[in-house]
Amino acid sequence: MKRVTRKIFSYCGVWIGARYIYRELLFPFFFSISVVTFVLLTNFLFKSVDRLLGKGLQFSVIFEFLYLNLAWIVAMSIPMAVLVAALMAYGRLAEDNEITAMRASGISFITILGPGIVFGLLVTVSMIYFHNNILPEFNHKARLLASDIYRKRPGLNIEPGYFMDDIPDYSIYVKERQGDRLRKLTIYNKDSQSVQTTIYADSGFVQVDGNTVLFTLFSGEIHELDLENMEDYRRTDFQKHRIAIPVDNLMLERRESSRRGNREMTIAMMRENVEKYTGERDKVYEKIANLIKSELDSSVTPDMAELKKAIDLKQQENNRILSAIAAKNSNKRLNSLLSRVNGEMRLALSYQKQISQYEVEIHKKYSIPVACVIFILIGAPMGVITKRGGIALPALMSLSIFLLYYVFLVGGEELADMMIIPPFWAMWTPNILLFITGLYLIYFATWEHKSLNISKLFRIFKRKKPKKELLEH
Repeated sequence: MKRVTRKIFSYCGVWIGARYIYRELLFPFFFSISVVTFVLLTNFLFKSVDRLLGKGLQFSVIFEFLYLNLAWIVAMSIPMAVLVAALMAYGRLAEDNEITAMRASGISFITILGPGIVFGLLVTVSMIYFHNNILPEFNHKARLLASDIYRKRPGLNIEPGYFMDDIPDYSIYVKERQGDRLRKLTIYNKDSQSVQTTIYADSGFVQVDGNTVLFTLFSGEIHELDLENMEDYRRTDFQKHRIAIPVDNLMLERRESSRRGNREMTIAMMRENVEKYTGERDKVYEKIANLIKSELDSSVTPDMAELKKAIDLKQQENNRILSAIAAKNSNKRLNSLLSRVNGEMRLALSYQKQISQYEVEIHKKYSIPVACVIFILIGAPMGVITKRGGIALPALMSLSIFLLYYVFLVGGEELADMMIIPPFWAMWTPNILLFITGLYLIYFATWEHKSLNISKLFRIFKRKKPKKELLEH
């Protein structure tokens, strides 16, 4: 037991060399955070300056605006800073042959790597807390302040891909937004006790006039279902339709109880919303099953292709065994059933997309902090292999690796939002690939005892002399 405890302590940093490695990691880590944060903050300021100028804002408001947006910038800069620190620290130790000296004295490369892993774990734990408790609150306040600065008059906070529940008795879902134009709208009257109304529109605009919300919709359908008499169903197509929804004290309610986007929520908040929308989705599926059972007297799965096939067979049967009038009425109800189920399926799909987006953000709050440990596993052996401890090469390599990681992360998020791949694999696949790469680099640095001559990589850019010139020489 004492031997195991001694090994753990030696691995974590009791031995003198470990404390020396910690000191080597700290300076490039904080230096990299400062540089990356300054670059990203400057870029953000340049993008936002046109919206801040001409508003007559006090300096304190501008400072608060930048301070609140600093949270997401720091969240991006810390993982990259960990990678730069590992490359610089272990690269300098290798360049000055200190790694060789340690290994010659009997210290294994895994033990030398230990302080870096512990450092990465400490950063990971801190980042998980930061992502879950601090970042959501900063993002929420930043969005509210940006809304007050950018908008001259109150409006609805409609964000593509999310349900908006700010208007009482209504849920609104917008798939895309191009300036003021909204695309693929779904307006669902969820709290009506007698008639359920669902409106789909290809595009539209929203305006706020006092305490009234005005929707102007184009190319859509209105579905009305009598909840007391399920057979009473109406569908209306329109080219242009206007809806006026009176809401008392819209501006006051919106500012006091402004909803949070998924990046403004803690993990607990998002899990609560996942349960909420899962329940709403299951209710829709249950309603679809009841509709199918009442009309077809069967338990056909809510797949539109299978349902259409079952309805075609039922209509053919009606034409054979029923009179012309009875068959016509029955077939009309079946066609109505297909349209109703199609509308309900679209609503269920909207709920499922919302669930997927929340699950992506939940996994992201863990996967990005865990990447700090993985960057240690990559940066430390790469520093030993390249034997470059300066700032230029580690910064270039870190930027390349982080951009690759970020591309995979954003691409995975897009695929998960489109429900092509599960949220878990969308957020954790980049970590898994980098972890495997890190294990190989550790193996290479441990057993191959080779260094990578970076100068050879630049020879490919040199112009090769033609054979004629070579013969002349």
